[in-house]
Amino acid sequence: MDHEVALKNQAVERYFLGEMKPEEREAFEEHFFQCESCSEDVQATSAFLDNARSVLKEGRNWAQPAREKRPWFRPSFAFASVAALCLIFIGYQNMTVIPALKAPQALTAGVILDGATRSALPALHERQALHFQMPWDRRGPAFVELRSGSKVLSSGSVAEPLPHQPLDVYFPGTLKPGRYRVEARPLDDGQPIDNDFEVIP
Repeated sequence: MDHEVALKNQAVERYFLGEMKPEEREAFEEHFFQCESCSEDVQATSAFLDNARSVLKEGRNWAQPAREKRPWFRPSFAFASVAALCLIFIGYQNMTVIPALKAPQALTAGVILDGATRSALPALHERQALHFQMPWDRRGPAFVELRSGSKVLSSGSVAEPLPHQPLDVYFPGTLKPGRYRVEARPLDDGQPIDNDFEVIP
């Protein structure tokens, strides 16, 4: 048997599975004693099978309570532990986190940004929520950006307000003291409305 035939016939696998006829087995044994590549494959497969047998044997020993050396490692105990942790986490979410998210929350009144009609810049304290109300006489939703100079800090679309109502914009987080700008424009890329404000300590 040459190396090409051994590869094509998957000789190593068939040798260990006992699927070879006696004459084919003898031919392959003669071959792998002369072929370095097949010899390495046979040694590696033999080592793998030995390790697998020892692991399975240890697994059978763990399954017998009288001989157990590590009862905490039983698969049923591991599964039960994971299941218990999942149930605790789900219970915590359902009893604490989710009700807190659904509960009413105090939100500092929004700052009204009306552009050029104000003589002084509107101001927010640095720990105050970034909640703004802007006049909006355009149709449809708005694309809003929060800027510091030329850098965009946050952006996204905001739903169209009801008729005669201001555009209500909320940015998550807080800002350090300084000067900022909120730009709002229609989603069809119309002329933006710019509003500057400052954050004070």
